[in-house]
Amino acid sequence: MKVLHCAETIKGGVASYLRELIRLQGQDFGAGSVALVLPASQLGELPVPEGVQVYPYADHRGRAANAFELARVVLAKVREFQPEIVHIHCTYAGATVRPALWLLAGRVRLIYCPHGWAFSRPLAQPAYTMVRLVEKLLANVTESIVCISGHERQLALRAGIRADRLKLVLNGVAATRPPGDGEPPPWMPERTRLLFAGRFDDAKGVDILFDALRLLGDKVHAIVAGDTVLADGAALAVPDNASLTGWLTQAQLERLFDSADVLVVPSRYEGFSLIAAEAMRAGLAVIASRVGGLPEVVGDGICGVIIEPGSAAALAHCIESHDRSDWQRMGRNGPDRVRRLFAMERVHREISDFYRQGSRR
Repeated sequence: MKVLHCAETIKGGVASYLRELIRLQGQDFGAGSVALVLPASQLGELPVPEGVQVYPYADHRGRAANAFELARVVLAKVREFQPEIVHIHCTYAGATVRPALWLLAGRVRLIYCPHGWAFSRPLAQPAYTMVRLVEKLLANVTESIVCISGHERQLALRAGIRADRLKLVLNGVAATRPPGDGEPPPWMPERTRLLFAGRFDDAKGVDILFDALRLLGDKVHAIVAGDTVLADGAALAVPDNASLTGWLTQAQLERLFDSADVLVVPSRYEGFSLIAAEAMRAGLAVIASRVGGLPEVVGDGICGVIIEPGSAAALAHCIESHDRSDWQRMGRNGPDRVRRLFAMERVHREISDFYRQGSRR
């Protein structure tokens, strides 16, 4: 079986997802059976295992233009690589690659994972209606759509996407935790240690965290790892009790998981949240918004606390209402929950099953 993965951007959770999935697929399907079309500027986000081919494309334009360039390159690589399956990741890639490959009807099977429906985000009514319609229409030329949480599947059904196109495959991370490396940034003494890791974009709610930090003052210190990707939010003023690190490697994040008290995921919308699962795997409790698949991942009171979205006051109150022993108690539940429910090895098996089932139709 030959599989070609493609994405218009992979920064953040998509890179984590692909990093683990292609490693397992490469081992299972054999050398030379897995290939990727990815933005040239983001190749450093994804260490590629030996035997997996990579086709970078130039991505120096805006997102829409990049997505059309991606479709052009994918078409060329389909002819060269001759995959049985093209596995498409995220909205922009789905909107351009699927119609382009529909012209090759019957020659390649299309699998699509939105990694969070675009119509789950706050949109003006005309845009919301158009995005839902496009996803509904393109579902008809897609063999399977991977929903990464139960919430994602319910949104798809409400949008009128056919149930027989939808495959619920809960997201996952490698069951075995990778080793940490590097010296973590220093924490301010005698303060609750908060960690944020992700994009500084509207969806991820880092501005909500910053507002909560101003309310909490010298009670807390936050280390904030990441940077802007989509540039869809206002310029942010960083509070005095926050330290920015830029993007960190997975090994550096693992070291931070060990020293933080709690991970904060104040998202406005979220398909699943791999960073929450990674933190839980490391035994770190999570504060997360009640949006998307986050409640399914964390479990309110099990591996962390679920709060109402969009409220800096609610986030600050949650932090003030729990001490280090509370976070440690909930953190201890994380590794077992990840092994049982959110292991990437299970994701790989389920995706491989419907790859193979489709090939027998």
